[in-house]
Amino acid sequence: MADTATRPAPVGRLQRSQEARRARVLATVLDLAIESGYDAIQLRPISERTGISTDTIYRYFGSRDDLVSAAVAQWLDHEYIGPAATWGEGDTPAEQLLAFYRQVWTIWERNPKMLETFTRAALAEGDREDGLAARTVQGLVPLTAEILRDVEPSYRADLLMVIEHFAHSAMTFVVRGVLPIEDVFPQLERTVRRLAQHPAMAGHRPRSWEWEPSTAAN
Repeated sequence: MADTATRPAPVGRLQRSQEARRARVLATVLDLAIESGYDAIQLRPISERTGISTDTIYRYFGSRDDLVSAAVAQWLDHEYIGPAATWGEGDTPAEQLLAFYRQVWTIWERNPKMLETFTRAALAEGDREDGLAARTVQGLVPLTAEILRDVEPSYRADLLMVIEHFAHSAMTFVVRGVLPIEDVFPQLERTVRRLAQHPAMAGHRPRSWEWEPSTAAN
């Protein structure tokens, strides 16, 4: 007979009920974020939609900021971190990198209010090591680094840093209304194509990407 001391404790009815309420709250936060953005995520409408008291929501999540972060982290895992390993399609690393970020920005274009929610929530967190910005970097950057694994290491690091800073700046500009979200990927594509002209990228880009001076101003 198996040692009962090694068996996992059964999940009690109360715990299942709490987990179900937490899941309902997080789903409602995501609905509000997708529908209306960061400012729409308030405890009273969440309580009204879920039938869960604001006191209970506070007890589960501690604060509005922590609640928003938990919900957005769940969304990131589902939309980005989970499927991202399949996005790097193409015959060369440069093409694969561009395909990867095309998918990234396609998702943001489909969910502009979530982009605003993510950006503002990440700014509210500051430099937390377990925050949304760090979570995204830790989940996605290793995948792009792997795409560029055969590129000279110092140039690979520079290229990834440039793209990471571009993405962060673009998100902020979109949220501030300075840059239309549909303009981000075309600018990123031009950036990647230019960066791919560096000698360190020789053999890692398609022939069709070879730099033509006459197109430099386009």
